[in-house]
Amino acid sequence: MRTFLLLAVLAAAATGGSRPPLAGADPPSKPAVPARAVTLELTNSTLRDVVAALTKQTGLPVTYPEAAASQPCDAVFNGKPFWEALELIADQTGQRIGLKGDGRDIALVPRGKSREVSSVAGPFRVVARQVVGRYLLGEGAVTHEVRLDVHWEPRFPVFRIDSTPTVTQAADDRGTALTPQAGGSRTQPAGYAHAATVRLGGLTREAKRIGTLKGYFTVVASEKYLTFRFPDLAAKPPVALPAQEQVTATLRRFGKDDDTWEAEIGLTYPPTIPEFESFEAWAAGNRVRLVSPDGTKLFPPESRNVTAAGRQVVGTYYFKEDRAKGLVNPAGKGWSLVVEAPTTPAEFRVPFELKDVPLP
Repeated sequence: MRTFLLLAVLAAAATGGSRPPLAGADPPSKPAVPARAVTLELTNSTLRDVVAALTKQTGLPVTYPEAAASQPCDAVFNGKPFWEALELIADQTGQRIGLKGDGRDIALVPRGKSREVSSVAGPFRVVARQVVGRYLLGEGAVTHEVRLDVHWEPRFPVFRIDSTPTVTQAADDRGTALTPQAGGSRTQPAGYAHAATVRLGGLTREAKRIGTLKGYFTVVASEKYLTFRFPDLAAKPPVALPAQEQVTATLRRFGKDDDTWEAEIGLTYPPTIPEFESFEAWAAGNRVRLVSPDGTKLFPPESRNVTAAGRQVVGTYYFKEDRAKGLVNPAGKGWSLVVEAPTTPAEFRVPFELKDVPLP
């Protein structure tokens, strides 16, 4: 008989308020952001050479243990999504995929006795990390909590994701239907990964595995960043740049207040942009830099104040003058201001299907 552990509930990911109703039709049922496709033909090769080729083609660095660098590895991929290709590489060399720094850094680490169950959808990957059985004494009921990690290629921003996915199908290894918890709220993830917990009812001692766990996360994300460059900071504002992918950027104000230079930048997005709650500061992460005349020095702002209302994003960025570092009179000849802003965010679903998840 299986002994159900009386464990404390894992802390849920911090949420950002109640889930707003979707406006209009449901979001698309597959990621609107395409995966980096891998096309390689390396046979009789090594892990070192395959990972080097993978990184060169996708722009996504992957580290690995030096002890495994000479492990035999073949890579014959004809447009396979990045995560699927990396999983196959890991399987061949006795590794598994590990993430560091909120998903910013991708690593292959020794597999050891670990067991991973994963699902890939475009640039997203969902992994079952932990199953905890709980006996609720006050209710006389048994539930199981499945800890999921969802992460994505660390090259594009995700502004909102379900804190708990919508489960459309759950059954044990005998085909008995399981009862999932209702969906929860949404949250703004930090970095390129998000942890979620799914609670399932109906598992009995006779079950050995969760046979199927299927569902989706609703996500709001942008495919990439756009780069706007204001080349003449002495020009009288407002200075509007040509639109890129229906996004326009305008330098509304640039001037000095005491020892601080202030740049006010306005971005206008098309009407298709999803609705955001007032507390969802989705545009606060825009990257802004002053660039020296020779292009060798980049100066980020010391602080910023960004507001977003509908299609409009307005940010004021503060750059403190620093003669020692070379930040002197950026309104002079040759200085420029570079703004990296996301393309128009889109709302879509990230489906997953996990098979044969082991039970404690």
